[in-house]
Amino acid sequence: MSFHSESTDGYLETEVLTATPQKLQLMMINGAIRFAYQAQQLHEQKEPEEAWDRLARCREIIAQILCNMKPDGSELLRRVAGIYLFLFQELSDLHAANDYSRLEGVLRVLNEERETWEELCRIMPDAPERPSEAEREITSSDAEEIMSSLDVKEEDAPTRPQSSYGYDSGSDYYSGGGSGISFDA
Repeated sequence: MSFHSESTDGYLETEVLTATPQKLQLMMINGAIRFAYQAQQLHEQKEPEEAWDRLARCREIIAQILCNMKPDGSELLRRVAGIYLFLFQELSDLHAANDYSRLEGVLRVLNEERETWEELCRIMPDAPERPSEAEREITSSDAEEIMSSLDVKEEDAPTRPQSSYGYDSGSDYYSGGGSGISFDA
C-alpha cells in the first residue's frame, strides 16, 4: 500500500469517526451516487460484471440507510423509508431487466436527497443533543408503570398500532454496530 493510499484511508477513517449523524448520512448518499454513476459508465463501456459490482455497492448503501432507520411511527419516517425502499427496488429491477437507463431516475432522487442533507448539514453543523434520561423515548416496558401512575386501567388504554414496516414502533430493533460498507471505489 502506498503512502498516499494510507494517508487517504486514515483521513477517511477519521472523517467517518468524527462525523455528525447528518454528515454520515450525506457521506452514504454521496457514496451511493458515486457507485451509481460508475455503474452507468461501466455499463456504457460494455463491462457488465464491473457495472453490476458498482450497482450492488450502491444498493448495499441504500440497504444500510434503510437498516439505520429506527421506526418511530411518524409519517415523515414512513415517507423517507418509502423513498429508500423505492430506490432499493429500482436498483434490483433495473439490473434484472438490464435496463441501466433507469439509473437516471435513481440518480435524480439521490441527488435531491444529497441537496436536502447538504442543507441540513449547513444549517445544523453540530450533532443534535441526545435526550436526557428524563426525556428519553418511552417504550412498551414503561407502559405498566406509566398507566399505574396515571390510574389508567389496561382495558381503557389505547393500543399502539404497528408501523407500516411490521415492527412494533415502541421496540428498539436496531442496536447499531458496523455497517460493513466500504466507500472505496
